[in-house]
Amino acid sequence: MLIDTPSAVAIMEHPEPTVSVPPLVDERVLLRFCKAVQRFADDLGSHDEAVAELRALRARLANLRGLASLCRLAIIGHPYSAARVADEMSCLCVDFPSGPLEELDDEGEVSEDEPDDRVLLTAAVDLFAGASFVSKDKPAQRDRFIIGVVRAIEDAIAFPVTFSSEAATYMGEGDRTQSNLHARIVIANATQRLLERDQKCVPLVPTHLRQRLECLARRWMHENPVDEFFAAISGPKLRRIVHWEDPERPQPGDARVGDQVTLLVGDGDRSDKKSEMQDMPCGGDNLKGFGAMFSPHAPAPVVRVVDEGLQVLVPEGARTGPIAIVKKTPDFTGVQNLLAEYADQYSIEWSLSIFSRARMDIWAFPDAFGPPILKILRTSDNGVTPDKPSTQPQSAHLSMASPHDSTEVLQ
Repeated sequence: MLIDTPSAVAIMEHPEPTVSVPPLVDERVLLRFCKAVQRFADDLGSHDEAVAELRALRARLANLRGLASLCRLAIIGHPYSAARVADEMSCLCVDFPSGPLEELDDEGEVSEDEPDDRVLLTAAVDLFAGASFVSKDKPAQRDRFIIGVVRAIEDAIAFPVTFSSEAATYMGEGDRTQSNLHARIVIANATQRLLERDQKCVPLVPTHLRQRLECLARRWMHENPVDEFFAAISGPKLRRIVHWEDPERPQPGDARVGDQVTLLVGDGDRSDKKSEMQDMPCGGDNLKGFGAMFSPHAPAPVVRVVDEGLQVLVPEGARTGPIAIVKKTPDFTGVQNLLAEYADQYSIEWSLSIFSRARMDIWAFPDAFGPPILKILRTSDNGVTPDKPSTQPQSAHLSMASPHDSTEVLQ
């Protein structure tokens, strides 16, 4: 459990501790494998070829770690990161097409009694969180991204992890349970497979590690705290943004802090859908339980509730991006339960993941809501300070912290 989680603004100003993701493979394991392969390749006269292949292996691992950091950046509201996450994950899906994750034998509850310290799946947790974050209301895309991530991780960790014990013995650092001849034969085979670049002969990741990763992926696709959080906070879908355009501005269609804008929800068609409208929170008193959050995480003061919408003020800290219509008093019970369950089952990974670095209610979740998008004119763009209303309406703030202790953070 974290105490005194920093605000979203503080995280953006000093993001390094928050976005730094631990490596997938222990550096000692990776280094021993690379040294073993390089030594054998040198004996074959294939020094340069081995250097190139080992560099590519390290690059695959580094790219996944970098993508996990990019997911964290998107979640905390770094501009453009969410779009880049979606693009990078789409590329992963091209390289690793989606297919069902087969259930492995003896799959059951994951145990932490004997963790395998060669691999740490914190990056997988962050990648799955990122896949859900950029796939709000798109479960098929989320699942495709997750399966692509799983296959990419298995491909990247396969060689150094599968042959870790033989590499240790070959380098004279083993536990004496293997003969030197066995280690030499296995490293020779691994070296040839690397040099031949045969993707069909990538070794299988040890079963218990595949089981842990794929069990996490299957559970995530079934239910996860990110999707549950969106379900808990989301109000009716924003259909249209209406505001007065100032012809004296460089870009008349842009809004600025302090401007009044009207956020219209529902489908806007009253003629044939009266029966459906009865069950929709699309006007009058039905919208009093909702507020608006501008990107990246700026709650908007509500001026008044209008027919099928909310009239709000563009808040301080708002930037160009989507606007989320959110419940003022969401029920986070389901989110809390899932956070606790994942933290219990994947305690090491979870303790190092984005979930333990930034509380979910300070995430830049409006970025995930998609169009329509309001362009915000920065004050520095025209040198004008926005007019301040004489009375500031109250804005809604979401909080998952205890009402008795604002610094308490959920696990």
